[in-house]
Amino acid sequence: MKVTMRLRTPFAAVAAASVALALAQPPGAWAEQGAQAKDAFPNGCVDCHTSTSKGGDTRLSTLLKQWMTAVEPALLDKTKASVTDPSKVKGKHPAVPKAAAALPQSCMTCHRRGSTVAPPFATLMHTVHLTGAGNQFVAQFQGQCTHCHKMDAKTGAWRIPSGAEK
Repeated sequence: MKVTMRLRTPFAAVAAASVALALAQPPGAWAEQGAQAKDAFPNGCVDCHTSTSKGGDTRLSTLLKQWMTAVEPALLDKTKASVTDPSKVKGKHPAVPKAAAALPQSCMTCHRRGSTVAPPFATLMHTVHLTGAGNQFVAQFQGQCTHCHKMDAKTGAWRIPSGAEK
C-alpha cells in the first residue's frame, strides 16, 4: 500500500525533510555517547559561522552586511519558502548593528514565532540549513540537529545557545 502525505506548510515540509535526514544518518558520536559526547559546537551559530582562511568569512555580521545590499537568489528563495506570504520578503535585510553581540538571541526581536515582519526563526533556519541541492550544512554536517540544538543532560531541556560572534 502506498501512502502519500501532503505537506501544507513550509514547516511541515522542513520537518519531514529533517526526519528523513535524521533516519538516514550513520551512527556517530551522538549515537554512541548520547548527551555525553563532546560537543564541537557548544555555542551553536557562532561556533559554525566563523572567519577562517580555508572557509572564508561566514560570520553572521559579515553575511548581514551583504544581505543589507541584496540576499543572493538561492537564499532568497529559501526565505520565501519559509513564510506564508512570500510577497512580504523584499530581498534585503535591515541594518542590525548590535546583533553580533548575542547570536541568535538578538534575531528573535524580529524573527520570533508568529512574527508578521520577518520569517519566524525556527522555520527559516530549518529551511536554510536542511533543504536545497548542494546544501553545505547537510553535506558537511549531515544535517545533525545537535550542532544547533543543545540538551541539558540533567533536565532533558533543549535550548539554542546564544553568544557573541568570534
